[in-house]
Amino acid sequence: MKNLSFLDRNLTLWIFLAMGFGIALGYVFPNISGNLSKMSVGTTNIPIAIGLIIMMFPPLAKVNYKLLPMVFKNTKILGISLLLNWVV
Repeated sequence: MKNLSFLDRNLTLWIFLAMGFGIALGYVFPNISGNLSKMSVGTTNIPIAIGLIIMMFPPLAKVNYKLLPMVFKNTKILGISLLLNWVV
């Protein structure tokens, strides 16, 4: 069995840090809830949708984070991929 990565080993910590960050944001900016509610298209809240995509895409696509800098160097292929996957 492979050893877990640093991120995976500390998943509980990241969850609690994210919850604490959300509570702190609500405390420092009391109107943030109303402002986030305004960022909706139909019944879809855009910030929540973006957060879910960012959270779920890497495990589903088995992203190798070590290769990401190499991917972003080739902007032509990255642009074509984004066009084909999101626009078309």
